[in-house]
Amino acid sequence: MKISNIHFFIIAFAFSLYSCSGPSEGATPSEGTIPSEETVSPEVSSTPDDNMFYQVPTPNELFAVLKNSKVSYNRENLNDVSNASKYQTKASKALNFGVYTADLAYVTSLGQMDDAASFFETVRGLSKDLEIENAVDEVILKRLQTNLENSNPDSLFYLSNETYYNAYSYLEENDRRDVLGMIVVGGWIEGLNIILNLEPYNESSEVCQRIADQKLTLDNLLVFTSSIQNDQLSEIVGELAAIEEVFNSNSTEETEAADFTSSESEDGVMIFGGGSSSSITEQQFNELKSIVLDLRTSITEGI
Repeated sequence: MKISNIHFFIIAFAFSLYSCSGPSEGATPSEGTIPSEETVSPEVSSTPDDNMFYQVPTPNELFAVLKNSKVSYNRENLNDVSNASKYQTKASKALNFGVYTADLAYVTSLGQMDDAASFFETVRGLSKDLEIENAVDEVILKRLQTNLENSNPDSLFYLSNETYYNAYSYLEENDRRDVLGMIVVGGWIEGLNIILNLEPYNESSEVCQRIADQKLTLDNLLVFTSSIQNDQLSEIVGELAAIEEVFNSNSTEETEAADFTSSESEDGVMIFGGGSSSSITEQQFNELKSIVLDLRTSITEGI
């Protein structure tokens, strides 16, 4: 299936340009194995002055770091599935479809089998409302049931990512980028809110580094959404300016950038390297935590 202007990459435990890779087309992880995380990534811009690779990540990618961590599960950071019934507009449904897919990624990354089914069902319900139910088809649901019965969190993590991937593919193919943009923004904000509330600030922790990496992700997200003409999306994207300001504050620390490199492995996987790595201060961490929570609350309360 050809997706116009879209490349799909599988990321090898990384979230930014300086450490990422992608699969040869058609590769599918087998059931019962630990899956790689997929990223939906628009093509490299052909503009001479713009050599950025624009990455729009799936929520699963953000939580890949948790699979081997000692972070405790906290359901209070998630959007209650009972809220789904109050979303009446296309914008609120799309934004919260993104929110719930991020919640689903978090739940499955920590192997919370009891909650996985309810979040899958909520995502499925919103997909019907948004007329993208083919993204959550009966095959996926049957596999979900099998893996729930067998207590297989690794396959559930892959299935939640596949659901997001399928929704992205369908919307891109059918020229519904307004809905697509809202889903991506909602998922990113929810994912960032969750990871900001995982543990107290610790500059050297992998979680804190993952938060710092979101500066690049936000840059790419803003580029991605800038080409989508929709007043409601523009309004919510405008709210991201406060987050961007924190990331760009003078207190941001950034390591010296290495030369950007790209290569192709023997099995056809593109591997990108180089770029710069950022860190955040405790002040930035706390500011982000407050700003992101406010924005997330406005989404989950219904826009």
